[in-house]
Amino acid sequence: MVYGGKPSRGCRTCRQRRIKCDEEKPTCKRCEKSRRECGGYRPEFEIVHRDQTKSTVHRLRNAQSTSPPPPLADAAEYSARALVFVQEEPQSWGSDSASPSPVLTVPLAQRASCYFASNFILVPLTESTPHGFMEYLIPLIESEPAESSLRYAFNACAFALLSHHNRSDSFDLAQLSLKEHTLALGGTYKALGHPTKATAHATLATVLLLSLYESITANRESRMLAWRSHIDGAVNIIKSRGRDDICRTKTGALLFSAVRHQLVSRTLSSGMPIPFGTNWWMSSGVENNTLLATSQHLALKYTDLRTESNHLLVGQARSPQSLEQIYRLIQKVEALDREIMSWQASVPRQFCFQTLCWVYEDNIGLSKGGDYAKVDVFPGRVDIYPDFVTASAWNISRVSRLLLAALSIRLTAYCCSPIDYRTTPGYRTSKSICEETISEILASVPYHFGWHTKHKDGFNTSSGISGFACGDEGPLKALPAFLVLWPLTCVKNHDITTEEQRLWAKGRLKVITENIGLKYAQIVNDVELRFPSMLIGRDGLPVSPNPFAGPGLPLRPVEAPPTPESMASTESPPPS
Repeated sequence: MVYGGKPSRGCRTCRQRRIKCDEEKPTCKRCEKSRRECGGYRPEFEIVHRDQTKSTVHRLRNAQSTSPPPPLADAAEYSARALVFVQEEPQSWGSDSASPSPVLTVPLAQRASCYFASNFILVPLTESTPHGFMEYLIPLIESEPAESSLRYAFNACAFALLSHHNRSDSFDLAQLSLKEHTLALGGTYKALGHPTKATAHATLATVLLLSLYESITANRESRMLAWRSHIDGAVNIIKSRGRDDICRTKTGALLFSAVRHQLVSRTLSSGMPIPFGTNWWMSSGVENNTLLATSQHLALKYTDLRTESNHLLVGQARSPQSLEQIYRLIQKVEALDREIMSWQASVPRQFCFQTLCWVYEDNIGLSKGGDYAKVDVFPGRVDIYPDFVTASAWNISRVSRLLLAALSIRLTAYCCSPIDYRTTPGYRTSKSICEETISEILASVPYHFGWHTKHKDGFNTSSGISGFACGDEGPLKALPAFLVLWPLTCVKNHDITTEEQRLWAKGRLKVITENIGLKYAQIVNDVELRFPSMLIGRDGLPVSPNPFAGPGLPLRPVEAPPTPESMASTESPPPS
């Protein structure tokens, strides 16, 4: 690219009229005086990296050589028009001229935005079933200026996701993503110091995108908790704004529900109590009788029981009174598990899963010593769902049952110590629940990876409930992989999981990392944790090396392994 002189920072209208612009913000005074519509100003990035598409096309028309043209600098198209979730047909240049490649006519920023929308933004197709994901972004982005923090955060996520799918010879997409991320962080920091912008819908949506950016780009163990800091920031914004105030509009209610969805993962994975309590989060937002909201409510009820158990188990001496409290808590755990089972049985038929087929070792080559980590399905049942949000709701309830069973085992270990808890009837019951639930989660995973698209015979895989905002229904999508990441992590780390199941879960997390591009999956895949045994060890309870050892044999304490928080960097990133 040759030097073309000092770039003009005038508005688009003045540059087209070839007159000097006074560069007044937000609109040019020359356009205002002449009663013309001001075309706005180019972002600084576009000024520095100017696009030469038109001149390149002109050279193509007159070129005598048949050699392919060099790649163009279309990454500079950062105008507001670039962030529209539509797919445009390649421009026709006439039959008497050379037709440039479609890559010359579709700006890179627009390709990135469409790619992100086709992977993450799920739009509900019916008003009666609000099964969407991040659909609040569409009206918010359309109303924000090109240089807003929300657009910068959106660009950062879009370029980061596209960088894995598309390798550009001219541009380092990861570096472009980092630049946009830096601009988004700077703009968000300024917005949080503004009395009005600090609690605006756009600021809250920006913080949620910054959290998603960490899941896409995280590549170091020290960043494994970075997404949590942004969720904490989103919670603080809702607290400052007020729950009822933010839920007055549809967009605000969707944002509230989005924060609640992320907060469920935040509390389940961290062991921390939910801020403000379960009832506070379940009394506002999009209608709370939906499938996803109900499953979230059940998950938050589990966190309440876990918080209560931590108060009883940590730092409290054993006594008849404490044992009585533990027994009552075990009854609460069993009651909540029955409530989850009852809810699962009452789910309306249109939101139930169907069994697509059964797969055996012989079908996928495992009978001859195949690698479980490399097969697409785990031997057994394979299920399909009406849509990905419905599948997520089912898996949230299953993860809640897994965690409840682990909590029950932990409480049983406390009650029966020093006898090995694995010899008790309560452990056998919890183990049976875990085995069944793990199998159900594994049966849902192929659907999230599009395996069902290869076996459509006899099944209607298009429910009409929701669809992606852009693009086609390809087999590998980022959103379903993102939604199944936490259930796979729970299966991988659970004590009851078999080694074959663990290998397969780790293989699916590797696919999410390498084939889909969510780098956070690699971090959780590399961390070796086991629960509830590690939590029992942290409680300081002795465990017999032989479950049938007599009272005369010595008992050895289990050393508590590091938790995810202790394995991460000691300097946690500050909240947004």
